[in-house]
This record gives sequence, structure tokens and C-alpha cells, in this order.
Amino acid sequence: MLSVQKIACANAAGFVMNFDIKYLDNNGQWQAVGNSGNYPIDQTHILDAAALGVPVGAIMNAGVHAIAGVSHDGDTLVTFSPNGQTATYNVQGTTLIYSVHLNS
Repeated sequence: MLSVQKIACANAAGFVMNFDIKYLDNNGQWQAVGNSGNYPIDQTHILDAAALGVPVGAIMNAGVHAIAGVSHDGDTLVTFSPNGQTATYNVQGTTLIYSVHLNS
């Protein structure tokens, strides 16, 4: 599993979106932290898990929210490590049908 400090989402979709970092806590529950704020197509925003208090070693994902649409999680989980690395998810589609794919 890829270990990263930051999660980025590149908006290549036909809608305005925002995202948060979701992480699995010690009780096995998903917690959402931070929010990128709304942004349009052709922009990328980044959230830093270290600044948001995510525990080292936690399993993380991007939780993407299409404005006037649905929410989807990234297709690949990553783990948090304070190593300065970034996982970038590419968001493509329309408000109701879209993908959140981790770039390889």
C-alpha cells in the first residue's frame, strides 16, 4: 500500500467539487477531516494529513463530493506517513456518474 502525507484531487470532471481526507480510526470507523473547499474543473487541491491530525499509519482515502451530485471515495486506499509524499486522485465524469482514480 502506498504511504503518503498528502492527498490531492485533480478535477477533470464536468462539475464543481470538494473533497476531504477519510481515515480509519482505532474503532474501525471512517472519520472525515479537512475540506478542500469547492473548486472547478482543471484545478487540483491538496490536503495535508499531518496538519489535520491523522494518526501515523492510518488507512486513508479521498472522499469526493460533487456539488449538486453524489459523493464517491477513491478507488485505492493509502496509508499515512509523514514523508512529504502526495497521492493524487483524478476525478472524471459527471455529477452523478464519476470516478476517483489514484494516479499510478
